[in-house]
Amino acid sequence: MFVSVIVPSYNHAQYLEDRIESILKQTYTAFELILLDDLSPDNSAKILNKYKNHPKVSHCIINEKNSGSTFYQWNKGMSLAKGELIWIAESDDVADLTFLEKLVTHFIQNPKLVLAYSQSHRMNAQGEVTGSWKDFTDAVDPILFTHDFEMSGLEYIDYFLNTQNTVPNASGVLFKKQTYLDVGGANPSLRFIGDWEIWAKIISQGDIFYTAECLNYFRYHDTSVIAQAKKKKDHFEVRRQVILFRESMNTFLNNYRKKQPRANTIYYKNKKALSKELRKNASLAIRRRYYDRIIPTSMIALRTMPFYVVPFYILKLCIQFILSVVLVAPYKIMFNKPK
Repeated sequence: MFVSVIVPSYNHAQYLEDRIESILKQTYTAFELILLDDLSPDNSAKILNKYKNHPKVSHCIINEKNSGSTFYQWNKGMSLAKGELIWIAESDDVADLTFLEKLVTHFIQNPKLVLAYSQSHRMNAQGEVTGSWKDFTDAVDPILFTHDFEMSGLEYIDYFLNTQNTVPNASGVLFKKQTYLDVGGANPSLRFIGDWEIWAKIISQGDIFYTAECLNYFRYHDTSVIAQAKKKKDHFEVRRQVILFRESMNTFLNNYRKKQPRANTIYYKNKKALSKELRKNASLAIRRRYYDRIIPTSMIALRTMPFYVVPFYILKLCIQFILSVVLVAPYKIMFNKPK
């Protein structure tokens, strides 16, 4: 099976050569390499151009304008890819040299497999391994992720992805290109959690395989996607992104359950989770005293509730608002005065 490896590069010049070399030295050699830089302010373009004539590199494209979302780059890479399987190899990570060999095998063995992923080493900015990312899934199941497993994608979504994104790093994932395209590709508006949505949609279409073997080195550092996202996004934006994700999945699952009844349970759980997020959003607007957002968020939340619950919810919001304005705000002003 031929693999297209897409490297969406942005501002990771210091890690790029290690990343690219870990791809070019894979023991599985039936792949092409697509290098995409999103107008990095560092010297990433210069490093990528050193590889543009390598026989494995099919494309080396430096954007003239920053796209604003890595998921635009994912979709762009997909439009160029010739492979049946796709590996999004993020520009600051490193792969075990047997990554492709060990995961491709499972697609050959199981034609219904649409996505396979591995456990990841936790690696710092200096390249030192400090553990694994198993704790990322311990809250949902501390036992299952200690060993390899294969299961129905809908079962996996029901158990895990409907609660949280249990796939910690795109660099540890291999998936079918056609399935990605069939479900509409990545959503660039979900700048922080677009991977959660696309994994759920892909996995819904077939089986998933997971190996507990660490075949990926997921780097954490001050300029990583996760670190930058935490710095830039406020609490309200976090909630907004989750709501957009839930709304998108609601539409997708509502259509999908018409031809796949097994998706019904997931649809109703996601719908319930969406209603909960909308209520949290209204409460957040009150707690943070975003006065221009209180009424709009409250009205949206009310529309998701049974009519008999509405009066009690309105009363709850009113009490919360009074407490926030009369007690919490003065308390914070009093104790946060500059000395």
